[in-house]
Amino acid sequence: MRILSVLIVSIFFMVFIFNCGQAESGPKFGTGILKQPVQNLNPQKSNSALDLFVDLPLLLWPSFEYQMIKRPRKDLIDQIRKEEFCVLNESEGTQLQIGAKVEVLDEARCLNVRLNSNDGLPRSYTITLVQIRLIETGEEGWTWSKAVEFDKK
Repeated sequence: MRILSVLIVSIFFMVFIFNCGQAESGPKFGTGILKQPVQNLNPQKSNSALDLFVDLPLLLWPSFEYQMIKRPRKDLIDQIRKEEFCVLNESEGTQLQIGAKVEVLDEARCLNVRLNSNDGLPRSYTITLVQIRLIETGEEGWTWSKAVEFDKK
């Protein structure tokens, strides 16, 4: 009886592990079209009247740099922590066209982006970047994750 129980449990775990190995994990890649990326600078779950939306520049960057940047914590007064940012220079980006067909190749690991803007002021956004390939030209680079509207499957 004990051997049968061990055998059943073993089979159950083997099936479970096999099924977990078959599941898709990580970011989902595919094709889509470019749209105007919009970012909410002040997301409030309790009061959407305080939301502040801005259009991000629709640009393609050849690369970016990961940096640990000090950032004040909103939940604890007078406390600062370092967070990983993807750092971009606006001047190094090339203009993209809304509606252009793209393939998403990769996703950056950062959850925050620091954009060193043309006016000299760094701007921080809670967003990530995706690496894309423009279908029409084959050009590859990085843009805002919110700039891609994925095709319906």
